[in-house]
Amino acid sequence: MMSDHLKNLLRNLKKERLLSFSNIIVMTISFLFLGLFVSTVVLSQTVLKNLEQQAQVSIFFKDDFTEASILELKGKIEQDERVYSVSYISKEDAYSIFTEINKDEPILLESVTASILPASLEIKASKISDLGVLATSYDEIEGVEEVRYFEDVISSFKNFSTAVYIVGFVLVIIFFVISYSIVISTLKMTIDSKGSEFEIMKLVGATDSYVRTPLIYQGTFYGGVASFSAGLLLLIITLFVKQIKYMPKTLSIGFFSNLVVGPIIFASVLWVILVISGVVLGYLGSSSTVKKYLKY
Repeated sequence: MMSDHLKNLLRNLKKERLLSFSNIIVMTISFLFLGLFVSTVVLSQTVLKNLEQQAQVSIFFKDDFTEASILELKGKIEQDERVYSVSYISKEDAYSIFTEINKDEPILLESVTASILPASLEIKASKISDLGVLATSYDEIEGVEEVRYFEDVISSFKNFSTAVYIVGFVLVIIFFVISYSIVISTLKMTIDSKGSEFEIMKLVGATDSYVRTPLIYQGTFYGGVASFSAGLLLLIITLFVKQIKYMPKTLSIGFFSNLVVGPIIFASVLWVILVISGVVLGYLGSSSTVKKYLKY
């Protein structure tokens, strides 16, 4: 019986090969964009997490504030439970960093010496939300010349990340609706074009299962092949993107607080999820279409 259903499926696909090919292409594009937006959301989460980990409060001291006083203050700050780490940057360290950043600007380097650069403390908070409070409290310490905290950068990227979530969620729904609609419209056309053939099959003794199952297989086939192709394309894209110098080597999965995976593993798992989603979507779409439109 299974072989008969498969033969009927292959016969339907062969008769409608142009329509089937077109539908699979459109659904593949839909699933590919779906995968790309999921990947974009995860990438934005990763960048935001890295940005938050690197976010810090920089305290710059006046020249008359001695190194001993700075180190004493460093010890006090390290006792604050809100502080994750504190690093001391001496004038010489600051000059080395400045030299490395501006190594292609010899004229600029000639006008700068270690003596004119301030010593500083770089403070990372245990929670990103504490940075603003810490920055305000350190600004009032005697001997502090300036406190820098790039709050706007983190805030702007958080807004961007939220926008990606919202847009991505809406587009995921749209792509699923498009794929579902393609399955329904294709099978409805098949049913309409073969109405008399189905009636004859019933008259000669064909069971409901014999008539309905190949149609359900057809919708499931569309979803499975399209999602499989989209997942494969996504994996190939990941292999190329992975070679970009500044791309993250690992991705943070926001739904799980400490789950970090490599791009290839993520793309492979996403591929499996897409295939499962495609098969389920094709099955549900074809089942509902057969139930609604197949009349004898």
